[in-house]
Amino acid sequence: MVSYCICGGCNNSSKSGHRVHCFPKDKGILRSWVQFVKVRWSDFSASSVTAYSRICSAHFMEEDYHSGDAKMVSLGLKSKRTAKLIPTAVPSVHANHSACPVPRSRDTVCRKREIATVWGRHWMQHPKSVTNYSCGGQL
Repeated sequence: MVSYCICGGCNNSSKSGHRVHCFPKDKGILRSWVQFVKVRWSDFSASSVTAYSRICSAHFMEEDYHSGDAKMVSLGLKSKRTAKLIPTAVPSVHANHSACPVPRSRDTVCRKREIATVWGRHWMQHPKSVTNYSCGGQL
C-alpha cells in the first residue's frame, strides 16, 4: 500500500522512494508534529490525524534519525526506507514554496474553458486551417 506525505505542498510517497513516518503516540511530540503540518494546512488538528497520516523523510534533518542508521544510509549500506527516527524527532524542514501547487482562480478556469470552446468551434468550421496553425498565426 502506498503512503503519502500529509504536509501541504509535498507530493512525496513511499512509492517515490521516501520513508514515510507515522505520527507518534506521545502527546507532546504529536502536538509538535501537528503544529508543523498546521503551518501549511491551517485547519489541521490532532483530531485530523488518522492511522494512515504520514510525514515523509524530506521534512526531517539527518540528526532526527538514529546515528547508526544515518551513517549506514550515507555509506549506502542501508536504505533510507528502513532508517528509524529517534523518539523525540520533530519535522522541521518545509517544502519549497515553488513546489507547492498554486490554486487557480475561478476566472482562470473559466477563461481557459472559453478559449477551448472557441478553439473547438473554429476547428469544426475550418479543420484544415488548424493543422496549418503556427504559434505566431491568427485564428
